[in-house]
Amino acid sequence: MEPDRSWVRLETDALGSRKIPRDALYGIHSLRASENFNVSGTTLASLRPLVKAFALVKKAAAIANNRLGLLADEKADVIGRVCDELLAGQHARHLIVDVFQGGGGTSSHMNLNEIIANRGLELLGYTCGNYEHLHPVDDVNLSQSTTDVHSTALRIALLFELAELENAVSGLTESFAAKGLAFKDDLKLARTHLMDAVPMKIGEEFAAFSHVLLHDLENTLAMRAGLSQINLGGTIAGSSLSDQPAFTHAVIKELETLTSLSLMPAHDLVAAAWNMSDLVGLSAGLKRQAITLSKICNDLRLLASGPNGGIGELSLPPVQAGSPQIPGKINPVIPEMVNQVAFQIIGSDVAISLAAEAGQLQRNPFEPMLAHSLLGATGMLTKAMKTLAKQCIDGLVVNLGRSRGVLEHPDTIANGLVPFIGADDAYALAQSISPDKPLSALLGPYLARKPKS
Repeated sequence: MEPDRSWVRLETDALGSRKIPRDALYGIHSLRASENFNVSGTTLASLRPLVKAFALVKKAAAIANNRLGLLADEKADVIGRVCDELLAGQHARHLIVDVFQGGGGTSSHMNLNEIIANRGLELLGYTCGNYEHLHPVDDVNLSQSTTDVHSTALRIALLFELAELENAVSGLTESFAAKGLAFKDDLKLARTHLMDAVPMKIGEEFAAFSHVLLHDLENTLAMRAGLSQINLGGTIAGSSLSDQPAFTHAVIKELETLTSLSLMPAHDLVAAAWNMSDLVGLSAGLKRQAITLSKICNDLRLLASGPNGGIGELSLPPVQAGSPQIPGKINPVIPEMVNQVAFQIIGSDVAISLAAEAGQLQRNPFEPMLAHSLLGATGMLTKAMKTLAKQCIDGLVVNLGRSRGVLEHPDTIANGLVPFIGADDAYALAQSISPDKPLSALLGPYLARKPKS
């Protein structure tokens, strides 16, 4: 009895033929890639921003090719319809290629090309694999190559992710600013080298967190100018032999319409085919933000330490039990989570630097790792900031009694008086304070003095 082969179709490439599940929207290139690069367990489906950006690029290319008379109306229309489905989050189970792959993103690119072609064939009334009616390369990839499509899609995805990051930073800085305003007149003890220093306003500490985060954001957002210069239309190496001025102009115009982004052709298409400087700069900006955020979380954990044996000037919102062995113990789990996100981003920056440096000649084959690392870093940083604001800063409590109690120590008082009466007098005055001689009684002779210069 002949085996039932109705559930498969046969596809052929230069290496031979392979059986593909009949209803699979991916094709032979994606199948081989999924077998070759089965290393991380994380597939292209996890990079939703990149998949959406691919869909936008493919839709823009189909419209541009159609307007240039290179692609039939029916094919351009169905490609656009499938791209809209991808933008809506459909067909994720057919995105089977591992995020770590050789070939500079060719496998990810072909996974999308094959999905668009096969789903398009279904919409046209054909079965998957009948590529004579809609071809993944000749039609879906017309006027394009992996070099310009993957590069462009990555930058489009990052521009969208940066907008999300900007919103997250704005929300977190508003939370810190609100705390700064609420405690603008309350005093605490500043500490340097973890040792007692001078009095300062509690609100100033929170305001400083807000200001530094905004400054770091400005530095990161400055990278958008470089990301907005895309090499779409430069095809394989960006040389004048492969450059398509008419297509480049048309496709970038369509992409601007679809994305509402301000885009422009790269000034040097040959350089754009291999140069990753804009991605390195973005990674450095994300690392800078992560370092600042981690330092702030270190401060929050330290100031909230205790409640009895530590500093205890802050109480962080209790979000989960800390230990089954210690009833009532609450750990600062939100800042600890943010610390770990920062560590990951800092490590990713090293990997990104190595990948950018390791390209050879006219192509950098390590763009897939750059995509995974950068989109991962941007997404994690965005989520971490939103979580920190909502589940920690907004509900944070300042223990004013604790702060005031620390300020009443004679050494603290002396440090605060130095600018007004000088170091020697301030120290002598502080040592004279006692229950019978409060500061208010001792300070009288010094009140008329001008601050020491």
